Amino acid sequence: MRTRRLLSVVALGVVPLLVGSCSSDSGGKAADKVASTATTAPAVTGPQTYTVVVDGPSTLGAENYVYGTFFPKTVSARPGDTLVFQNRSSNDIHTVTFGVKGDRSESPALVTKAGQPNPAVFGPCFTTQPAGPDVVSCPKSATPPEFTGQGFWNSGQILFPAAPPEAGPKTATVKIGAAVAPGTYTITCLLHPFMQSTLNVVNTDAERLAPAQVAAAADKELGEAKTQAPGLAVPANVPTANGATVTASWGNQLIAVNRFYPETVSIKAGQTVSWTDGSPYMPHTISFNPPFKSPDEPNAFLPTGAKSGAQFAGGVAHSGIFGPKAFFPVNGFSLTFTKAGTYPYLCLLHPGMAGTVQVG
Repeated sequence: MRTRRLLSVVALGVVPLLVGSCSSDSGGKAADKVASTATTAPAVTGPQTYTVVVDGPSTLGAENYVYGTFFPKTVSARPGDTLVFQNRSSNDIHTVTFGVKGDRSESPALVTKAGQPNPAVFGPCFTTQPAGPDVVSCPKSATPPEFTGQGFWNSGQILFPAAPPEAGPKTATVKIGAAVAPGTYTITCLLHPFMQSTLNVVNTDAERLAPAQVAAAADKELGEAKTQAPGLAVPANVPTANGATVTASWGNQLIAVNRFYPETVSIKAGQTVSWTDGSPYMPHTISFNPPFKSPDEPNAFLPTGAKSGAQFAGGVAHSGIFGPKAFFPVNGFSLTFTKAGTYPYLCLLHPGMAGTVQVG
């Protein structure tokens, strides 16, 4: 997961994993959080602009981390304030979405029945009615409308900073409408099933932090996530009698490591390599000489060339999107290599994610 230019997916491929919800419940934990904020916040008056960090940077080819959350996890704002969401990932795309239930039961599917990226997910989509699994189109809108607290508000994909300018936006701006009722509203990324945060719409200036304090909280939370990433357990390399197995990414619900492990495998002609996704949510492709330059292109989500389980002596073999069974119909891909040589491959969705099969 540029024409609505994704890269990704993450980008993509997640099929039924979308989510979000919003409600006007200002009680319980939200009220406690607001109350504690009010005692420490400086005097901020008038409309404010807050920056929310989406994901975080990492070293391509060495780390390839994806931090699947928003920083800070909770932000308080008043009607008239503006939230600017900045994607700081090195290798993944995201959306900023309001108006989908917390269980994601009403989320639009990521992929249409024809196997193409859903325009209602990867492109901007703003409706006065709730979304649904069958939504595949949206009214045209030259600029994002204010968030009203109702309906479906989706930024479409926002790209990582290294993506070319023509590929698409790297930020999403949300203006909180004057009529939005105080309460808690869930913000989600439609592409990552565990990625969400909370907007508290509050009544008074004293219930908000200053933009600099929100930025500091974002930096602190991202820093804490960064300290966790190196400690994620690398998957076990399970030997097989007739080839090799490769894990495509690993991690937990917060952090994904978008790498192949092992990145290089050595087998004999006639043996098989099998790939399985080890992340709880992140989709991938196995792509040898793919005929696509980006996952935005038509049919890039679909298998092309040598199919899974086929014999392979070179040429095109593109798995299409696959991922964990909770969210994807297929988790895995395999090829039997019949000719000696070196076979490089990559994941079409994630920059820096590549591997090699050496056949002797």
